[in-house]
Amino acid sequence: MSEITNGARCATLQQLRELFKLHLGHTPCDLTIRTRLDEWKVPRFKANPAAKKGGGPCYYSVAHVEKQLRSRMLPGRLVAL
Repeated sequence: MSEITNGARCATLQQLRELFKLHLGHTPCDLTIRTRLDEWKVPRFKANPAAKKGGGPCYYSVAHVEKQLRSRMLPGRLVAL
């Protein structure tokens, strides 16, 4: 198992690519992942909250992403990414 599924609370976009691959069998492009995260209203955090643009990586809630992926993986409810 990957470190991302072993209790991680926050992950960068690059780390979430692995999570999408585990659930979908393929990895969508970064733009598609970011669009989905925005649509799902996944909470995001900055390493430096005072920084508006730049200023370090943006972290996303892993639990929220996993919940969204699982809810879309139920039979008959798979949403194409």
